[in-house]
Amino acid sequence: MWVQRTYSSKKEANLLEAGTPKMLARLLAQRDIDEKDAESFIASEYQNLSHPHELHDVEKASRIFCDVALDKGTVAIIGDYDCDGIVSSTMLKELCNVFELKCNVFLPSRLEHGYGLNEKTIAAFSESIDVVPDLLIVTDCGMNSRKEIEQLRDMGIGKIIIIDHHTGEEGSIATNADALVTWHLSDGFNEMCACGEVFQFIRGIRWITKRVDPIEFLTYAAIGTVADVSPVIGDNRIIVRNGLTEYAINHVLGAGLNALLKQSKIHPTALTQEDVGFRIAPRINAVGRMYHPDIVHGLLVERDVQSAEKLADYIISYNTERKQVQSKIEEEARDIVDSEQFSHGILVYGKDWHIGVVGIVAARLADTYDKPALVIGYRDGIWKGSGRTAHGINLKEILDLCPELFEGYGGHAGAVGVTLKDDCLSKAPRIFNEACKQYLKGHPLGDNPDNLFDATLKLKAVTPDVCKTILQLYPFCNANNPEPLFQLKDVNVVEANFIEKDTWRLLKFYVEKDGVKIPHYFKTFAPPCGAEIEGRKANVIFSFPQKTKDPANRFFGFELNVVDIDLI
Repeated sequence: MWVQRTYSSKKEANLLEAGTPKMLARLLAQRDIDEKDAESFIASEYQNLSHPHELHDVEKASRIFCDVALDKGTVAIIGDYDCDGIVSSTMLKELCNVFELKCNVFLPSRLEHGYGLNEKTIAAFSESIDVVPDLLIVTDCGMNSRKEIEQLRDMGIGKIIIIDHHTGEEGSIATNADALVTWHLSDGFNEMCACGEVFQFIRGIRWITKRVDPIEFLTYAAIGTVADVSPVIGDNRIIVRNGLTEYAINHVLGAGLNALLKQSKIHPTALTQEDVGFRIAPRINAVGRMYHPDIVHGLLVERDVQSAEKLADYIISYNTERKQVQSKIEEEARDIVDSEQFSHGILVYGKDWHIGVVGIVAARLADTYDKPALVIGYRDGIWKGSGRTAHGINLKEILDLCPELFEGYGGHAGAVGVTLKDDCLSKAPRIFNEACKQYLKGHPLGDNPDNLFDATLKLKAVTPDVCKTILQLYPFCNANNPEPLFQLKDVNVVEANFIEKDTWRLLKFYVEKDGVKIPHYFKTFAPPCGAEIEGRKANVIFSFPQKTKDPANRFFGFELNVVDIDLI
């Protein structure tokens, strides 16, 4: 059941009095934004970013880096295998290139090494370097690596900087590093991903030396923020709003990003959150899931356009393979869920499930069944998996209620990684379900927390001009600025077309009512029905596109995104 989002009529009246257009005033009031804050919220100007030195240890880390750069020292980087880790490592590599520093980048394999500064990663890193670095920067991992930092020091490494956004565990936080850059230990900083923290680190260096231009790294910070599903509020909103613009993209140092945009059929003048979340990040992540993240890193730092385009072709093919593997696992997982009683939380496993894609399947299950989901695969005698959540449920806190199931686990509220004990396999679904039930007793969700739309529109209001008004709220954030959703009531579905491929399904249709037909088609890649809806009446919940004109898609133009179809 869909319910219209509530709002303060007083806030709306104040916004209207201040000259805000009617629809925009309603949307701002629904998002609890006052008239005195509306202008700055909409503008989200780059110069309003927080001072970088306010982020924990950025000033200290910046001075350490500048001292090494002044001495022409050597630098090494250890990152992670997902989009945030690969891109943040690329940012640091490009930073070293600006200062003409010798820099070795080590990205662990999800399949060979696993996450973080574990023994396998440290051993492989040690073998990969020719000389012991004067400075080691660890990004998108390392927060809970106090013991491992000492192991790295025993190698003779001069200075160690950690830039990580993951939750710290008492007793293991790596405060023994020379600098620990993290939003968790900062006053007044909203949640950031590793790319966002690296961007602030680069801005911190800019305050010491003018040699580096942070704008060259802004698009990477925006991509990481969207890909890691960080809340798009505060500094993150400014980063995303400004970082996905043509101006910022044109400042990216390497040729790889533009090659990837080109191969993904995305025009750089119209890069959106949707493009990053559904087209760019999955392609970057696919390589780390199926093979090795070095391939994507090599693409992003590539300067030659032709070489970059060849590498981008490979990455597209890896993503196709990932989709095929994912589709098979997802089908098997859904069969298990549909046959079992998962009342509060889902835990499923399969011995032939590829551990590189179980996180995506977990996200699909959490979204489909509105429950936290753990999906676990098997490799080299170990049951490893990933979890995703729904409705803002804190998955990490749920795992804290059933730690006896796991050899180890970690992550944050929305996403976790686990290693399941072999002797807990059969009882794990039941115990995890009970842990979810226990968590929900103390954190009630309320009724239909997600099924909210903003307004019911007449067909004549569904136009590109109205879309331009709505896009003043862009970029969107589920936490405080959800993408506006609208309802069309009692419309006729016409010209329905259903396309089904191996890894995706697409439903397209037009709508009309009382002789008025919207000249823009509606589309959904997750349809609950097919072309049989032709001629039926329906209530349609939809969102406008995140761009009013798409230079890369001149055949279809303005497209509307279906969120739900309620056939009458």
